[in-house]
Amino acid sequence: MSEIEEAETWLASAKVAFGQDASGRARYTVVVAQCIHALIRANDALTVRLLRRRSTRHEDAALLFGELVRLKKIPARFSNLRALLVRAVSEKSEYDYKGTEVSRDVAARWMRQTERFVAAVREILR
Repeated sequence: MSEIEEAETWLASAKVAFGQDASGRARYTVVVAQCIHALIRANDALTVRLLRRRSTRHEDAALLFGELVRLKKIPARFSNLRALLVRAVSEKSEYDYKGTEVSRDVAARWMRQTERFVAAVREILR
């Protein structure tokens, strides 16, 4: 499975978890964690293809994205997506390990932003 396919699978899994009624509020924490995984894998798809490198630490994901922008390997109009990666990797442990609770609205916002990021990656990789 390619990195972008894996990212889309993480995102699809987030959508399923979001729609479940039986699992209570904890599902929204899972949704955000899955979105963050999707973002990191989508970023890997870009960096593997365009830099021949993959981040070895989550914190490196945004750095490599910034390198893509600096080297003009992706259109400048996508440069604002780096901020989402910075936020995602800085908050990852809150959702993955600490189980920080989030609201339905926050989880929905993460899904929308992740969908936009994954769609942008697909467009760049065409």
